[in-house]
Amino acid sequence: MVAEQLVSFFGWSTVVNSVLMLWALIALSFMPGLVYKTQSMFVKHMSESDMEKAMYNFLGTFKIVIILLNFSPWLVLKFLM
Repeated sequence: MVAEQLVSFFGWSTVVNSVLMLWALIALSFMPGLVYKTQSMFVKHMSESDMEKAMYNFLGTFKIVIILLNFSPWLVLKFLM
């Protein structure tokens, strides 16, 4: 029962985090000015090109974290069951 709950948890965690990453990628791709304006309220003194680099760096790191901490455990547990 515990293993089935873990499979379900990691599966849904992968789905939710992937949707959040996809939403951020779409927002950054189609509305970069709005993203810059919104983020510049929190991070002052950063140019638009630096903000864009930071956001793409964040998305790349977030993708790696999703794969390592959500998808990989789900895949291993799925194959072991």
